[in-house]
Amino acid sequence: NASPEPTSAGLLGRSWGLASGRTFSKLLNPMTLSKPYYQDSAVTIFHGDCREIVPLLGRFDLLLTDPPYEIRAGSGGGVFGTRDHLIDTGGFTDGGCDYTFLEAVDNWFCFCSRQQLPDLLDQAAKRHRWNLLTWCKPNPVPTCSNKYLPDLEFIVHGFSKGRLFGDMAVKSQFMVYPCGNKETAHPNEKPLPLIAKLVRLGTEEGETVLDPFAGSGTTGRACKDLGRKCVMIKREERYAEIAARRMGQEVLPFL
Repeated sequence: NASPEPTSAGLLGRSWGLASGRTFSKLLNPMTLSKPYYQDSAVTIFHGDCREIVPLLGRFDLLLTDPPYEIRAGSGGGVFGTRDHLIDTGGFTDGGCDYTFLEAVDNWFCFCSRQQLPDLLDQAAKRHRWNLLTWCKPNPVPTCSNKYLPDLEFIVHGFSKGRLFGDMAVKSQFMVYPCGNKETAHPNEKPLPLIAKLVRLGTEEGETVLDPFAGSGTTGRACKDLGRKCVMIKREERYAEIAARRMGQEVLPFL
């Protein structure tokens, strides 16, 4: 069967029209897309703006992504006290994200900050099923003053009936993985075992994952190690290069 035409809608405030059930060979439109920054038999990386690239892509089985957080600098003490520090460290994007791009996506995992959680839960409520997952960090960055430790991040899962996979061991909603053991220079790199768990929950072997905010390429690395296919998009070339180098590694058997 021929792949249906993708929608012409962009990212912010418009739907992407993504769904499941298409083979990887039908995902890319060579007549309209620029040459991939990197490509192998499992992973394709595009360097550019996801708002321009995603409407040119075909359909996917899962969207798994970690878009920009909304980070607010506080007036108290601690390492997170000023916005200038957040910018200088290069570790925090405080612009947030408009989650309406998820409206036409049937199956997705999306990371978010506490401030963004109400908006993302509004999107999840439009799905057939949804759940709230937590990444708990046993080694958070210390803070001072009257603040909770930053030892928790949220992941919302919106999905269709029949699109939750894995055995009971992988279906825990409370996930504990240390932070800081990074493989790259990307400031917000997520632990590979955490992303691998989400890939297992949301896909079966041979299916395809889209990550429009690809960061250091952890989603692609997990997909490649687990026998899935992945299309990633990254706007900053230095991180696209980091992701490409990670994809060049041999498949890791421990996952």
